[in-house]
Amino acid sequence: MSTTAEAIVRRYFDRVRERRPDVAELFHEDATLVGLGDRKRGREAIRAFYAGVIENAGPTPSIVGELMASENRVAAEIEIALADGSAVHVVDLFVVEDELIRSLTYFVAEHE
Repeated sequence: MSTTAEAIVRRYFDRVRERRPDVAELFHEDATLVGLGDRKRGREAIRAFYAGVIENAGPTPSIVGELMASENRVAAEIEIALADGSAVHVVDLFVVEDELIRSLTYFVAEHE
């Protein structure tokens, strides 16, 4: 039985919330992560990105409302609480293929 794109995205948020370093395993080997004018290419670059974010910022994302899914695309509005007490309001756009994240593009709407 195949896993839906929405289920993969929920698994992604669970791993980030749990500060699990294996979050990168949810991405394709040649996936892209795009945001804040930067592009990470490949699982190893994505792994390094999340290792730094988890260690330095301690993000705790909360989904605002419902995930918006259409076939292999999922959009999520999220609030991310950071270890320093600040928060970030973000919109994430995922493309999921073969039960792995092919790309994640994030847009930061606000940082408190």
